[in-house]
Amino acid sequence: MYETQTWRLRPGETFTFGRAPTSSAVLPSTDRGLSRHAGSFGFRHDSWWVHNDSGSSLLYLSGDLGFRVDLPPGMQAPLQQWHIKIRLHGFLDDYTLRLRLPDLDDESDDAEPDEPASQASGPPADRESMVTTTRYRLTLNDDDLLVLAARFEEYLTWRHSGAPAPRSAAEAAERIGWGSHAVAKRCENIRMRYSRLGAPGLRGPRALEELVRLLTSTGALTAEDLKRLPPRAPAGRATPPGNPR
Repeated sequence: MYETQTWRLRPGETFTFGRAPTSSAVLPSTDRGLSRHAGSFGFRHDSWWVHNDSGSSLLYLSGDLGFRVDLPPGMQAPLQQWHIKIRLHGFLDDYTLRLRLPDLDDESDDAEPDEPASQASGPPADRESMVTTTRYRLTLNDDDLLVLAARFEEYLTWRHSGAPAPRSAAEAAERIGWGSHAVAKRCENIRMRYSRLGAPGLRGPRALEELVRLLTSTGALTAEDLKRLPPRAPAGRATPPGNPR
């Protein structure tokens, strides 16, 4: 799926995406930050694969069970989860293709979290930018996961088609009925605990983006954690205040 368009593929078919008008999914021709031939999907060896056909740009893969792969040019990766997002960064905007693989819907959700759900073939990518090591694992309690799900809901929501961004502490607090100070302190505590383990990149202006990247790549935070969030209030009605811990 791309924007409002949907395609159904069968083994033996190849699906392409990029700025080229001959692509199956044609991306905006005015955004020169995108490759003419950005990538493609195909079925082989009993799996669907995505290939980065670009000569210079990364593709960013994420799945609903908590994995992330930054796929360099010329490399490929198998698609091994029911819901997959492929993100591309252009000069003018970010773009997302969404995939559903129905044959994988019956797979167990209890896969070992220490094993990446997708491995890129070819030379290894920059390990600084794709943290999946078991050294960076913490025991997170229910309140931790509730706050993280509220703060990073866009990263976990399948139907969010744009580039995800963390919520502010005030927005996350409103989502779950906490106080904004309690949300900020909880996130800071989790960030510092990971920093003490040696996880890189958790300081500076992009600390929250690096934190959610770490959480999803290790499976510590997944789409299942969205179930912790309270139902959204109907339009025009305020959410009742909860316990501002």
